[in-house]
Amino acid sequence: MAEATTNPDPQRLLVTADLHFGAYPQGDACVLDLADFVSSSPADVLILAGDIGDGNEERFRACLELFRSFGGPRLVVPGNHDVWAGPGGSEEKRRKILPAVASECGFAMLDSGPVTAGGVGFIGNIGWYDYSFRDPDLNVKLEQYERKELPGVCVWNDGRFIDWPHSDGEFTEKCLRKLHRDYRAVERRVDVVVAVLHHLPFRELLYEAADTAGAFCLAYMGAECLGQLLLDCPKVRYVFCGHRHTADTCRRGHIEAFVVGSEYLLKRMIELDLGTGEHKAYVFEVPRQQPT
Repeated sequence: MAEATTNPDPQRLLVTADLHFGAYPQGDACVLDLADFVSSSPADVLILAGDIGDGNEERFRACLELFRSFGGPRLVVPGNHDVWAGPGGSEEKRRKILPAVASECGFAMLDSGPVTAGGVGFIGNIGWYDYSFRDPDLNVKLEQYERKELPGVCVWNDGRFIDWPHSDGEFTEKCLRKLHRDYRAVERRVDVVVAVLHHLPFRELLYEAADTAGAFCLAYMGAECLGQLLLDCPKVRYVFCGHRHTADTCRRGHIEAFVVGSEYLLKRMIELDLGTGEHKAYVFEVPRQQPT
């Protein structure tokens, strides 16, 4: 797909992720509050970093439609939940169905190509995992990670609901090559590049596992090669991702990386000033009812 271009130089970004629209009524109420905030914001660009819906295409569409009144460019990458198989299968959903829905709702899907706005380039895709973040202390064989199940402990649901033909390593490599191509496409024409992934690119962004299940699931958080590539891209200044349901940030070299940190029952959003690098977070949650 051809690269999308807008002319004005953006100053303020709004970034959120893991809205999981349709999963829980309380979470949906938070999404509606967040969307109202976005609609009245003077920010320049809106970015959604994956897991937009609950795996249902119509919920994906309904969530994107909530942001139609936002006046600036709207960018999105899908998350792993978004490509859980529907009638056409995961590959058809990723390559054709979700990009078409995004376009109909006024969003540019970064998996389909980069976007430039003045002197800022936006690149990104779903990213994936290759087990490079696995916990070596578990002493679990790679074959077990490929099955996405630790018997008697936990199951990673991508193994149940994603039916494409790629291995995890193959798909991670596909995402890596696409990210590199898109960076090269915009590098000479912009001053700053913002990268958007659903999965995590740096080990520093991983959670601290509290038990065996948590340690096993670290393997599915992201891939070291994504971060290594971005560190080799000198104009990448900021990276935003979702997937991990707690907020975090780290600095690696020339890159400041953010995990948005939305949870199922509350939602977070980051506002970044590209001129100063200053940022702040907003939390949208439904007040708990007081006992009577």
